[in-house]
Amino acid sequence: MKSSVKLSTILVIGLLVGAIFNQMLYDADFDGVPNSEDSFPRDSSEWNDNDSDGIGDNLDIDDDNDGFNDSDDFFPFNSLENSDNDLDGIGDNTDTDDDNDGFNDSEDIDQYNDLALKFSFTEIQLIDKQNNKRTAPVIFFLYQGNEQLKRFDNAGNPWNVPWQEDFNLTADFEYNIPDNQTFHEFTVVAYFLKYRNSEELDISSSNSTYTYTIIFNLETRTWNKTNQTLNGSLDNSNDSNDASLVLEIEVFNFGYLKSFKWLFRMTEYQFSYTFDPERYSYYVSQPHMISEYRDYLNFVTIDDYELLEIANILHNISQEEDFTLLDEIDFILSFSQSLKYSEDNITAGVGEYPRYPIETLVDQTGDCEDTSALLISLVEILGFDASIILIPEAWDGYGHAAVGINVTGAEGVHYILNEGKSNEISYYYAETTAPGWRLGEMPDLDSNSAYIYEAK
Repeated sequence: MKSSVKLSTILVIGLLVGAIFNQMLYDADFDGVPNSEDSFPRDSSEWNDNDSDGIGDNLDIDDDNDGFNDSDDFFPFNSLENSDNDLDGIGDNTDTDDDNDGFNDSEDIDQYNDLALKFSFTEIQLIDKQNNKRTAPVIFFLYQGNEQLKRFDNAGNPWNVPWQEDFNLTADFEYNIPDNQTFHEFTVVAYFLKYRNSEELDISSSNSTYTYTIIFNLETRTWNKTNQTLNGSLDNSNDSNDASLVLEIEVFNFGYLKSFKWLFRMTEYQFSYTFDPERYSYYVSQPHMISEYRDYLNFVTIDDYELLEIANILHNISQEEDFTLLDEIDFILSFSQSLKYSEDNITAGVGEYPRYPIETLVDQTGDCEDTSALLISLVEILGFDASIILIPEAWDGYGHAAVGINVTGAEGVHYILNEGKSNEISYYYAETTAPGWRLGEMPDLDSNSAYIYEAK
């Protein structure tokens, strides 16, 4: 009996030793990579050496040995490429159109940016008084050739401009221009609207026309009116229809000039902002992994200068409208709700891709955690305490993210942290994914049991 047990033990040990020996012949370091394919068959932490420099890819900070660290290299395993300006998956050294604007780099004035012009009319004056009325109805147009690019007016109506007084305007227009062309010609035409026949205003310094022709040089970023004033009185004629317009023209990177328009309490608000392409690319290149719930706060960025400016734009509008603090929160919430909702697997091609706020604003889309990170960042910048609210079982099989904000006067659904302690605080629920929800209002969820993480 003892002999049979001993024999069985020897057989088992023999089989185990044989299996281990065979495994070592196949995969000596037991890392799951066959020896024949393993550059480091005796090191279970390494198996590949892309640049054959003797340092495994897991340890090597420059896997293609091109002088760019993997963290900064869009193509860490391709020594011929390191950057991708337009994020189209083609490295800049190979790509013949690095800004993806349709013009070959060899003919593109700025090969890394799709350029646009922003026309900003800031002031008008009716120099010659034509009647005894206090004001005159005025509109003006921007043309390129025979094509009308823009009618400038006061929300569909003419401006009522006082005679012989400076009248401030806020009239902007952005226009994408061909980047392979140095000179761009535009025409400005202004009209005094009359009952029967509108009269063209003279804004040209030439005696041959009332219109003003702009010649913009894209290479020098200058145009043919250095003092920025279109003034019809400079032609020294005896016309009685002279006027002046103050115009500023700026060059923008069109791909990142974004316009935002949304409704709040039946009033339309809008603004435009030009984002720095390098900042956008920086955030795209950052890690987007979530290991635990608290990691969602890694996407809150309160020190980004572009986000600081956008927060101030929203704050300034709130002050102009004389909003209360609670009104201001609802106003900023309505802004975040105006961004298009989209799932990560559609917009980013992956199952979970939390965006940084700049990504969400440039892409003008995101899902619940994206718009939540944006809203938290904006209100934290403005001095409010905020948190992310994570509801794992919001719907059958689906979790949800929202925002908690502490603000005086709030009512409705809220979560209390540190209850009964000196640092007790209430975070009121803010739904960021659909228009119309106010602070303290919650959609019909299957569960409101939540994890709350404060942004500090």
